[in-house]
Amino acid sequence: MSNERPKVVLVNRCIIFNKNGDKILIIKRSERERHESAKWEFPGGKLDEGQDLNNALEREVLEETGLFIIPTSRMAYIESQIIASGPYQGLPYVVIVGIGKKVGGKIKLSEEHDDWKWVDPKNLPDLEYRDHVKKSLASIESLNI
Repeated sequence: MSNERPKVVLVNRCIIFNKNGDKILIIKRSERERHESAKWEFPGGKLDEGQDLNNALEREVLEETGLFIIPTSRMAYIESQIIASGPYQGLPYVVIVGIGKKVGGKIKLSEEHDDWKWVDPKNLPDLEYRDHVKKSLASIESLNI
């Protein structure tokens, strides 16, 4: 295993629909998190070294929420930017947002998150969101996914 910085920071997130398909799950980052604390986001995280995308969505959702999902689309939205500051400054930051459906489990948040809500994706509550939330929902809606 190398101690060198990664060449790309790859993040995999998931829009999780409830069993009825009418609500999606958002989770709130902990106040203790150094990056974008207290903002709402979709479950997910950075890929581990040596991991591919095949099971990353399911693993990240299970780790962060305790839920089991079935992916319906592993890549419904993607965005990229260059990281402006911090330990990964200057590296490409790529977020891939997939879609999944809850099939089991009970919500048990990781230490990285403080709260969760099932919300109507077409009428989001007035909360502070990370960029990927509204952008990915708008993109997916425009594609009728």
